[in-house]
Amino acid sequence: MDKDYNINPNEDTPPFFKSWKGMYWLVIGNLIAMVALFYWLTLYYS
Repeated sequence: MDKDYNINPNEDTPPFFKSWKGMYWLVIGNLIAMVALFYWLTLYYS
């Protein structure tokens, strides 16, 4: 059972960063910013 694997080093890179670490930091930063925004909105309109 021979499988022909097409290994391309560019297939495993994220779309906008050089490594996945940058993408993870973007997602975590976005989460923190959204939590802070919704917390501020809750305080402002309560």
